[in-house]
Amino acid sequence: MEKTVFRREDRGDDAAAATAVRTRHADHDRVQLDGFVPPGETPRDRADRGLSFAATFLSEYCDGGLEDVTTIRHYVREDLLPEAEFEIGAACREHFEPPELPATVMVGVSDVVGGDAAVKMELRATVPHDRETTDVDVVELPPPPGYASSADRTE
Repeated sequence: MEKTVFRREDRGDDAAAATAVRTRHADHDRVQLDGFVPPGETPRDRADRGLSFAATFLSEYCDGGLEDVTTIRHYVREDLLPEAEFEIGAACREHFEPPELPATVMVGVSDVVGGDAAVKMELRATVPHDRETTDVDVVELPPPPGYASSADRTE
């Protein structure tokens, strides 16, 4: 397995300062973008800028794109929920077309490291070496027991 670590300049040899890690496998690369804090005035602006950064990074350094993203985690300050959930969801819908929607997790946190930051993001992508068109099977599942959508919440 070949591994490439992408770091911001002037971070020294500290492995924790990695911006992304790409591991090469037989038929694909796995890419993990570490938690990064995109700039912006609102959670939607921040999510949009973060997804734009990810698209550029995957394209320029990994021969991939947002269609290769499998998982996104948004860490959002609790005081911005639930409104931020709708804003971030709107930004994601602008960047992804069904059925290429990645799994998305939103975690409410008491604070985000990075000053007055409100949103921190992590992304995982699987970039195939062979760029042939792949079929996507979509299986409709019933909601899990006790599931409540964002619209159903009252807090």
